[in-house]
Amino acid sequence: MKALFLNYCKPSAFVMMVVLASSCTKIGDYAEKRADRAAYGNIGTAQRIALGNTTPFSIDNEESQRIRELLDRDNTAEEAELFSLADTLAIAIANSRSYRTRKEALFIQALNLTEVQKDFNLNYNASAEAGTSFTTFKDGSTETFGDNGVDGNVGLGVSKLLATGARVSLNFSQNMLSYYTNPDASEANNALTFSIVQPLLNGFGPLVTKEPLRQAERDMVYAARDFKRYQQNFVIDISAEYYAVLRTRDQLANERKNYESTIANREQAESYSKAGRIADFEAAQARQSELNAADRWTFSRADYQLALDNFRFTLGLPIELDIEPDPSALKELEGRGLVKVGITLPEAMESAVSNRLDLVTQRQRVEDKERKLEIQRRDFLPNLDVSYDVSKEFESASGADVSQNLGVRLDLPFDWTEKRNAYRIAQITYEREQRNLEEDESDVERAVRDLWRKLERNRSVYKNRLLSVRLAERRVENTTLLLKQGKALTRDLLDAQDDLLSSRNEATASLVDYTINRLRFWDAIERFEIDPKGMWYEQANRNSEEPVATP
Repeated sequence: MKALFLNYCKPSAFVMMVVLASSCTKIGDYAEKRADRAAYGNIGTAQRIALGNTTPFSIDNEESQRIRELLDRDNTAEEAELFSLADTLAIAIANSRSYRTRKEALFIQALNLTEVQKDFNLNYNASAEAGTSFTTFKDGSTETFGDNGVDGNVGLGVSKLLATGARVSLNFSQNMLSYYTNPDASEANNALTFSIVQPLLNGFGPLVTKEPLRQAERDMVYAARDFKRYQQNFVIDISAEYYAVLRTRDQLANERKNYESTIANREQAESYSKAGRIADFEAAQARQSELNAADRWTFSRADYQLALDNFRFTLGLPIELDIEPDPSALKELEGRGLVKVGITLPEAMESAVSNRLDLVTQRQRVEDKERKLEIQRRDFLPNLDVSYDVSKEFESASGADVSQNLGVRLDLPFDWTEKRNAYRIAQITYEREQRNLEEDESDVERAVRDLWRKLERNRSVYKNRLLSVRLAERRVENTTLLLKQGKALTRDLLDAQDDLLSSRNEATASLVDYTINRLRFWDAIERFEIDPKGMWYEQANRNSEEPVATP
């Protein structure tokens, strides 16, 4: 019998657990969908206010399929998979740990905003409770169940905070079980209550009442602007690292060519030395130059491997994954050369001060502090509230009682220490926020001027380095011929080759620096546009739909 009971209960308990687990999963899915809809709605609204339009936003991994393909890639492949800049930016936006964390922070702030919004909507509540009591006497007898009955209360209510500061509520309660088990009880079985409390002085009006919601919504707009600025800087940083890896690769190639040249020089110097055409120490110099070139090539390989590891880490990919930036991207960059910015410095300064999203936010923060100062000033008013409530109680017998209460409450605080201090702090905070705005504007202007000078310097250096490369190439050719004729020393050829190597590396570095500084310049004056996958568009004239340059 016991075994039969256990066999019967086990499947039933298992089924119940499955049902409960399934119910919890469905509830969780429903909660997730509702939370996502509310948060994404707040983000979209904030984007429209902050940026004038909405852009796709999701905390889900939109490139999951592409990333899975990368992770499943056979690491035994002979050649690395080459990433274009577009691929790199798309993967970084989808998979970068820091970027996803920043997106989640914006999403959580949008979720937190819903809790503040809830306080200014209709708030519903419902409750139910049941219980009974019994007494055991000394003689062992117990008061029967029906003597006291069962208390079972059900309550429903709704409340709302009005813009005037009034709190309105409507509640209904019913003692259902008491009514059915002990209908002769004298107390009321149910009641309907309406109440309202309206401040008349302190706490009156939408300026004070709606401040928590107003500030939370404005903070959401500020967060949308901050995230937009973060996106732009993130794209520039990823692009800078992408080109930095290519620059390191180019330096590695230059070091390899230089090493091969030093081998040829050493072999030629040794043959000249054996023939008595040059001194033995010149052959030794060539040998030493070859050793130095070998060391530099070894160091360059290590630098390139480190750059690749950092590149993969930044993208959130496994370090051992065999991917590299596409070298053709650097060739394309060299083909475009120095792309002009197409704007004057005064125009750039005006655009930066007027359009920078962080400056717009800072100006509005000054407004916030000014508004809070006025709210603190009103806090000195006494608390004068008028209240009214009406309750209708339905008794067990036919009939009902209606009670009404109208009251006025006045509180006169004589200790103003906290209010006095809060008001003074609000004054200081307002003045500090104004100074912060002035400092930020000056800092932006300083950054724009500095980037303008960097662009001019990069442009000049790049042109000079290109000329230096051509001169160094001719110098190497001429010195090689003179060395064959016995009219030059081996040291002259080695120096010429070192200058050629240095000029090539500096030319690539200055071109990359110019490109990245140009992007930072557009970002500094708030004329740097990116699409959802991170590709950028530089526009000198906002009225023009044609981009000045694209990656």
